[in-house]
Amino acid sequence: MSLNQNTSPYTKYQHNPLAYAHDVLGVHWWGKQQQIAEALLRPPHRVLVKASHNVGKTFLAAGLVNWWFDSYAPGIALTTAPTERQVYDLLWKEIRVQRRDRGGFSGPRMARLEHAPDHFAHGFTARNGDRFQGHHSEHMLIVFDEAVGVDPIFWETAESMFSGAGHAWLAIFNPTDMSSQAYQEELNGNWHVISMSVLEHPNILAELAGEAPPYPAAIRLERVDTLLRQWSTAVREAPRANDVEWPPGSNQWLRPGPIAEARLLGRWPSQQSHSVWAEAALSLAETSTLAEPDEPVQIGCDVARFGDDYTAIHVRRGGVSLHHESMHGWNTSATAGRLRQLADQWGRYCGIDGRRVQVIIDDDGVGGGVVDQAEGYRFTGLSGASQALDPELYPNRRSELWFTVAQRAEERALSLARLDRSTRQELRRQALAPTWRLDSRGRRVVEAKADTKKRLRRSPDDMDALNLAYARVARHSIAFC
Repeated sequence: MSLNQNTSPYTKYQHNPLAYAHDVLGVHWWGKQQQIAEALLRPPHRVLVKASHNVGKTFLAAGLVNWWFDSYAPGIALTTAPTERQVYDLLWKEIRVQRRDRGGFSGPRMARLEHAPDHFAHGFTARNGDRFQGHHSEHMLIVFDEAVGVDPIFWETAESMFSGAGHAWLAIFNPTDMSSQAYQEELNGNWHVISMSVLEHPNILAELAGEAPPYPAAIRLERVDTLLRQWSTAVREAPRANDVEWPPGSNQWLRPGPIAEARLLGRWPSQQSHSVWAEAALSLAETSTLAEPDEPVQIGCDVARFGDDYTAIHVRRGGVSLHHESMHGWNTSATAGRLRQLADQWGRYCGIDGRRVQVIIDDDGVGGGVVDQAEGYRFTGLSGASQALDPELYPNRRSELWFTVAQRAEERALSLARLDRSTRQELRRQALAPTWRLDSRGRRVVEAKADTKKRLRRSPDDMDALNLAYARVARHSIAFC
């Protein structure tokens, strides 16, 4: 009998995948699995999961395919993975095991469930994007398993079918390849992004506490300990942001190599590509709480140069970021007026006259027009193209600013925790985007802003404003904290 919305006993689970897992599958998803399932229900209804090995990512994906197929009739679920083994022997084998006696398979070992022409689930190998397109339904789930290996054509095809409302999209993978489309998707900011570290798994937490593992068939502490030590190096100096205290509370630190970061910690390898910011350093800055020092605030401003760019303003006090805003379409007069207003506001916050608040402005392009409208306020221009303070390490000030601020985060001297969630998300997207190279003298050169903009589809104005806010002024010239 074909199921429909009136006859299906599972319709009640459409908005409660956790209850479906418990009542129908007879399983209890652990915390991160629950977080992923619930995120699919919230706009933009697409979730990017960077997962370590052996934390239940395929188990979860299979459960979500079963949930969608049972709960939505009519409805479609489409899955893809790079190889036949990943489709048939991993994800769809798990889907079959979890279905038990509920049926729906069109044949032995087939990667297809079907109750009606408008109610089915199907698995494809990511070889030909044309096979994936052309499917339409009011309710559609798309699952990319091992998504770093899924070619861009599949992402484009899925994007063309995805409508948001009534649809959901899960991309789950081991974050090994920063040249992949999966990495670019994280940068575009259109996803809920969730990391699954093996160190967060309930088995590891339980065994570290001397308790029995709640999931005996999953990853175990002894194996994690072996791999973490094998793929890391001992830290003899002060730990960095991407280092791991192991065992927790021991004050002994390991520096994970790229394999450990991707396969155990569920994060992009900081050593794999020439990214200015390490993801671990950024995560630390987003969560660290620092005390405000008894000193004035400082404001950084990156002024929009082109029609689709944004003017961004960042306020910090010591290592604590207090305020961030960006706006589109402002002229130099409006920007100068807003900066004077913010200087007064945050000057009062610190107990000083706003005219004493230092405001650092990127004066490349139209920024000089803002500096010229200081009207007695401490507006100081900084050219990113000018010579670096340390010309042995950097060829220009912009490169020096990017690396100096990233280093602050690694040294636990930068906190973004007080900024709102949407601001932190946009700063994260922009911080992880720029790459760098060595020039002929062995100096680190951050790529041109225009090159970063091509990948982000937006200029990294917010991060440039943050970088300017963390420059310091000494003896009428700009240095760095």
